[in-house]
Amino acid sequence: MSTYFLEQGRRAGGSDLALRFSLPRFIVEGLTIEKRVTVYLSVNAGDSNHALSIAWQPTGSGPLPGFEGTLSAMPQADDTSALIISGSYTPPGGFAGKIFDELIGVRIANATLAALLAQFKSAIEADYRARS
Repeated sequence: MSTYFLEQGRRAGGSDLALRFSLPRFIVEGLTIEKRVTVYLSVNAGDSNHALSIAWQPTGSGPLPGFEGTLSAMPQADDTSALIISGSYTPPGGFAGKIFDELIGVRIANATLAALLAQFKSAIEADYRARS
């Protein structure tokens, strides 16, 4: 795992991060929503793969679920690594929230995670260039 994430995982408290996602075309084409969350990273003790626990809690108002999971790097054959995030969330809003999640929310969640991984990729690459 990147030195960048190992150092981030040792920080006390969380980091403020903007999660951005575009709504599906059949709802409103071209509309991007931004929600702020506090992200917490921590090193999993004894994990030989250097996986980090990752969690976030929404800040401000509006329905956005918290998230708990794992962030890890998987070595690839071409001497690169793939970032992998896995975890779970509970949709807010009870039964109506579950229906929304099944129809639309899960797509928003997947798009948000893809955007988040792209942000992490950029941060890792910038950190690597700065250290080289």
